[in-house]
Amino acid sequence: LVVSIPLGYFGGIGAASHKGILFKGGNYLDAITKADTFVFDKTGTLTTGNFRVCRIETAGIYSEAEVLKYIASAESKSNHPMAKAVVEYAKQQQAALYPVGAVTEIAGYGLEAYIGGKQILAGNYRLMDKYGIAYPEGLHEMPESLILCACNGIYAGVVVMEDELKDDAVEAIRGLKQQGIRHFEILSGDKTALVQNIAHRLDIRHAYGDLLPADKVARLQKLKDEKHCVAFVGDGINDAPSLALANVGIAIGNGTDIAIESADIVLMKNSILDVPKAINLSRKTIANIKQNLFWAFAYNIIGIPVAAGILYLFGGPLLNPMIAGAAMAMSSVSVVTNALRLKNIEID
Repeated sequence: LVVSIPLGYFGGIGAASHKGILFKGGNYLDAITKADTFVFDKTGTLTTGNFRVCRIETAGIYSEAEVLKYIASAESKSNHPMAKAVVEYAKQQQAALYPVGAVTEIAGYGLEAYIGGKQILAGNYRLMDKYGIAYPEGLHEMPESLILCACNGIYAGVVVMEDELKDDAVEAIRGLKQQGIRHFEILSGDKTALVQNIAHRLDIRHAYGDLLPADKVARLQKLKDEKHCVAFVGDGINDAPSLALANVGIAIGNGTDIAIESADIVLMKNSILDVPKAINLSRKTIANIKQNLFWAFAYNIIGIPVAAGILYLFGGPLLNPMIAGAAMAMSSVSVVTNALRLKNIEID
């Protein structure tokens, strides 16, 4: 009994690590099998996070080139996928970036930077609302991702970007449904219209956009209060609180360090398809442990009375101590061998 349970967990964790799935403890093998609700971040988790600049629209005060340079210069101090994409686009356009002074990054909004004595705001429309800056109302209905820009408190323009759905996202959701999961949600800081479009393509009914990190945490807490066992899948700085709060936090391996640190399970291959694989492996590990327990109980329930001489009371033989010792060792060998089978288990 001392060997069968821990060895099963170690076998499962070892098998998972060989397949690029890092469990930070045996308790998470249990937890993920009990999860009945899976909640996903959007950018970098369900989508590639490889944004592509489509176009630049201006308010007529500055040229497209100037708006691009202001946004790219400010965003050069950020690690967000959209920031990296716009900086790369500026390099492709051979736009010389401005020297940047003090920068303040506001999680879930964007950032404030000072360039040449001017206050530059670059972020989503919540950032504009926060600073009381008027912008075209039609931006809310646009199906693309946006980085809005304001210079000295006046709206200057916007960079319009697109992000692609991951190739394996549809298959991953289908795999989770085959595992018996029925409740899915997407929580994102991006626009609601864009998030719902992604949800429709993945056949996910519950999708929420325009969320701050605190809003995501509040939604997860509500699900937990409703007695759901929640697994959250994310990759960004903004996802760290949600990863920590969920019953099981699952981080994509190419995500931020703080997300990986906050998570309970890390997908080292950066494939969301490993989420249903992790459930499959966990269930097979728990089944293996139950097999070990059954055989350990059965073996000892039969073997101990025989070794104690119960057969002798009814005219049967006594059990030679050497044979009893060998039989006891074989019980451990059988448990170890069964646990080692997990190393070559198929989880696709």
